[in-house]
Amino acid sequence: MFALTPREQKLALILCFLLILGVVLRFTLEEPGSVDVIKNGEDGIEAHGSFPTEEDDDDLLLKNEEAGEVVIHVSGAVKRPGVYTLPEGARVIQALEEAGGALPEADLELVNLAQPLYDGQQARIPFKVEEGDPSGSSAGSGVEVNTSLQNAKININTAERSQLESLPGIGSVKAQGIVHYREQNGPFRQVEDLVKVSGIGDKTLENIKDLITVY
Repeated sequence: MFALTPREQKLALILCFLLILGVVLRFTLEEPGSVDVIKNGEDGIEAHGSFPTEEDDDDLLLKNEEAGEVVIHVSGAVKRPGVYTLPEGARVIQALEEAGGALPEADLELVNLAQPLYDGQQARIPFKVEEGDPSGSSAGSGVEVNTSLQNAKININTAERSQLESLPGIGSVKAQGIVHYREQNGPFRQVEDLVKVSGIGDKTLENIKDLITVY
């Protein structure tokens, strides 16, 4: 029978140990190429870590779109008249702050600072009127809206209940419904949105659409 010397036995044990160690390391350590896969996420393999992905960017863009914005023109008795972009749902007070605040001669008693703003609106802060000035305006319910049709049409976004009642087919109940809708949902974006008010249908709208405006 073949017999190993003590020296040969030690060498055999060392070789067996190295062989076993090599097998263990082979299955426990990551392959060298896997490091490159993790670093190069553009190959389609998901990279580990908290780096932003294209999906994260799309989600952020969607949130910004959902937030919405309105572009308004602030004029009159303000320090910096001009066109400003504000978040959707902003109020007159925010527009006033963006324009640098009111001038000392501004008559803020005529302005509803809590009035919601809508896209394309001109928010004019009135000046104080000297007593006896025939060009002075009477107190109103909110920010002045300067358009060529202001004298001919009723602005359903700023009109008081009594003004709305002057429209054909709009009594006290429907006028109150319009005011309530504005308070709950913000300003009307177009005159056709008036049919969203309870009690107002297409026929009523047809009768008054040439008499009203949202600007």
